[in-house]
Amino acid sequence: MKKKMIFFDIDGTLLNDEKKFSPNTKKALEKLKEKGHEIVIATGRNLFLAKSVIDDLAFENYILCNGAVGYYHNELVYENRLDQSELKRLVEIADKHDHDVIYESADKLRRRSKDNNARMINAMKSVGSSPPPHDSDYHLTNPIYQGLIFYTDEEKNAYENGQFPKFKFIRWHDHGVDIVPHDGSKANTVLSYANKYGFALEDTIAFGDGLNDLEMLSEVGTGIAMGNALETVKLKADKITKNCNEDGIYLALKELSLI
Repeated sequence: MKKKMIFFDIDGTLLNDEKKFSPNTKKALEKLKEKGHEIVIATGRNLFLAKSVIDDLAFENYILCNGAVGYYHNELVYENRLDQSELKRLVEIADKHDHDVIYESADKLRRRSKDNNARMINAMKSVGSSPPPHDSDYHLTNPIYQGLIFYTDEEKNAYENGQFPKFKFIRWHDHGVDIVPHDGSKANTVLSYANKYGFALEDTIAFGDGLNDLEMLSEVGTGIAMGNALETVKLKADKITKNCNEDGIYLALKELSLI
């Protein structure tokens, strides 16, 4: 069998609704590695938020911040930073609207405002985290790969009507939106990995459930949506498996005769 490069989202994919992975998921990943396949995390989280999953499931390859930074065999091999001047301008507008911002470097998160607000607390809780330490000027002295901003869909016109052509905005929570480079996505970095490390497109597979997985699932050789995925994501996938609480990854890999 030809070796595959297989990409996995974290939340709602590797992890279930309780933010845990099942024994069968871990078993499946171990079997993939035994058979010589390359496994890669592809997540919106940064290294700080993804580290426990990387360590617990023994990943050596991980694409973070929705494709803005990537590691291969635990070495940094790719980065795509947010434009600093554009980020400064966005932060000024966010301050006027009282929309809090979190800055993400490769391994740290820092929030702009001193006070935690309910939107940030609820959104971060949904990914098993909490508001990070305060450092309003963190973006001025550190490379920022992704930002998190907290506003509702009704408030998006302050940012998403072409005001920031160097950025792309991806909603992941009713109150939470990712800010990524305009040319950044999981899909772009996933395809770059496959090409760089010698995997043909037909030998790439990806699992995901959210809007930030949509392009990745539609552009790899085989895109597999979890049963709990958004309907728009399922429509772009080649296959739909069981949900993240029902060993969807394990069952799909068995069906593909990869484990």
